Amino acid sequence: MSRTYRVRRTSLRTAAVALGTAAMLAVGATAAHSQAPVPPPAAGQTGHDRLPYGESAPRIAKSWLNAWNAGDAEQLASLFTADGTYTDHAFGASFTGPEGVAQWVTITTSSIENLHGDLRWAYRHGDEVVIGWTFNGHLVGAPSAFSVPAVTVMRLKGAKIKNNDDYYSRAEVLRQSGLPADWAPSA
Repeated sequence: MSRTYRVRRTSLRTAAVALGTAAMLAVGATAAHSQAPVPPPAAGQTGHDRLPYGESAPRIAKSWLNAWNAGDAEQLASLFTADGTYTDHAFGASFTGPEGVAQWVTITTSSIENLHGDLRWAYRHGDEVVIGWTFNGHLVGAPSAFSVPAVTVMRLKGAKIKNNDDYYSRAEVLRQSGLPADWAPSA
């Protein structure tokens, strides 16, 4: 087995773990709400750096979450490559380049009061980072606040983010917020 094949296989395993977690979130699994530590990787899962919580998380994960928590569009935009993409799968939004990322932060922070993320765990393997976090906030005009588990999958190019994919349950955000399932942000 060549080294290139092993890296690809491990990278695909990282993506599969993230997508499996995202699928669990999409159906609103209540177990994901617990603050219990993430179990160790299954037998045979090698090559992953398990980085629980905030202390030893990759610098890019901490910088990303700090920028969101500060509501700092320029700070988050500076973490992306010139052609980097940010995709929020729950709301079907995708933005390209630092200007697009800054625009997404501005849209999000103007739509969600008390926006805050809490890092739960992070994995890094090569140029891939997977972050488990809790997404908290209060949609403007909604009767209640929300707090849902989220997963972000990043692919890096050097020290910058090339691709960022956020996965969380839109249905759970709306349910906790006291909004109808067909609610959409105003234009």
